[in-house]
Formats: sequence, structure tokens, C-alpha cells
Amino acid sequence: MERIYDYILQKESHIGLLRPSNEDSVLALVHPQDDRIKLLAVADGMGGKHYGDVAAHYVTEKFGYWFLEQSLDSFTDMMELKEKLSNLVFECNQYFISYYGSGEVGTTLTLALVLLDDTILVHLGDSRCYFYQNGEIKQMTEDDSDVWLYHQYQSVEKEWLRYFSTSNVIHNCIGISYSLCRPHVYIYPNKSYQTLLLMTDGVTDLLTDSKLQHILREEDISSVCKRIIEEAVFVNQNLFVPAELKKYHYDYYLVPVRGRDNASVVLFSKL
Repeated sequence: MERIYDYILQKESHIGLLRPSNEDSVLALVHPQDDRIKLLAVADGMGGKHYGDVAAHYVTEKFGYWFLEQSLDSFTDMMELKEKLSNLVFECNQYFISYYGSGEVGTTLTLALVLLDDTILVHLGDSRCYFYQNGEIKQMTEDDSDVWLYHQYQSVEKEWLRYFSTSNVIHNCIGISYSLCRPHVYIYPNKSYQTLLLMTDGVTDLLTDSKLQHILREEDISSVCKRIIEEAVFVNQNLFVPAELKKYHYDYYLVPVRGRDNASVVLFSKL
């Protein structure tokens, strides 16, 4: 009998137009014993460090192998799962520091473990998770970046942060040091979203939340990933530094250039 799936699970990654290599890594898996259980992840290797691509791929492979080896019984205790996921982050961090040294290798990680009733998010860095439901999009993670603090504490509009020259400076990741590895772990009921998206900053630096929301509203869900990557890499978004922001001397401001970075997205949507 033909299997009829009641979900879409997709991933897309593009090197961009300016980078010599792709230092993003993406993951989209279903559990071999129950395809209602899924693991999604994006990791963005730090371009200013050595082996960013190695770091990103190591982390996604580490979590992927762990996921595929788990029995179904291991997905029932949420507190135990939170601890296991955090410990995997620390194991990756320990490996990078032990093998490469402090300050040499780093990567972000934004991960979603979709279970029967709930979704666990694990997040470090400035890649993002979004939920989409009833025509509205919502960012579910906070960027572990210096510029996010301007938004959080000084009322700078979130969509203005992409113009800061230091927007890529993060203070939480896997691999740089023991003190800068602090995984955020959240649990949300699956009913909180219709579609879940994970994206690296190669996408979110170029596409505003309103643009992402427009794509989700207008595009067939099976084409959303490809459309998001196309918009981030190839389409001029007509961005400009807001006049209001220029009044504040927080930073040196730049307009993001299309395709300037690797761009990746993973999507899970219920049909």
C-alpha cells in the first residue's frame, strides 16, 4: 500500500554569491521507527574561525546519529531529553576545544526535536527558529548576538539589527570556549505551529519577518524553502538604512548585500 504522508519536511542550503565554501550544515530526519518523530537542525560555522564547515557538519552529524540510534521509549521523558540534548552540546564543545584549542572552531546550532505532542528547541547563536500559524510568523529564539542587546535593552527595532556592521558578532556558540557555550532549551506544544522553520543568518539578514510571512502566505508550501533561498541569494531586497537609525551612533551601518553569506533553511509543515 502506498504511504500517504501528512507532512512536508524539506531542507535547502546555498553557498551564496561571495563565499568560497559553504560553512552551513542542515539536517532533516524522520525516526526509522516512527516518522511522526523528527529532528531538524541548522548549524552555521563561524566564518572568522578555522574549520567552520567542519564544526557545523560535526555537530549536525553528532545529533543525527544520536537521534537515529534512540529507541522510541527514549522520547517520552521530556526532562531527560532536555538533559541529553544539552549534554550533546557540551560534548561537541569539549571535542572542539580539546582537538583544536580554545578560540579556534565555532558554530551556531538551532535544532528542533519534534515529538508526538511537543517540540523541543535547542539554540545557540544567531541562527533562528520561527513558528508560522494562521497567517502569522513569530521568531521563537533570541539571537545570541551583541546587536540583539540593543533590541532587547535599548528599544532598537529588530529589523534594524541587520544594518549593524557588528551584526555577526555572537557571544554563545559551540566550540570557542567553555564559558561561551550555554544552550537554551525550550519546550512548546506542537499545536503552537502549523509550520516550523529553521534558518541561518544568511537568510534572516536579507529577509525581514514580513517578507518571510508574505512568502509563507503566498507560496505553495512545497516551494517555500526554494523561494526563501532564491530571495536571500539572488533577489535585491531594496534594503536601506532607516533614517531614524542613523540618528543613533550605536555602530557603523551597512546595507546587507544579497548572497553575501551561505543561506540555509529547514522546514517542517503539517498538511
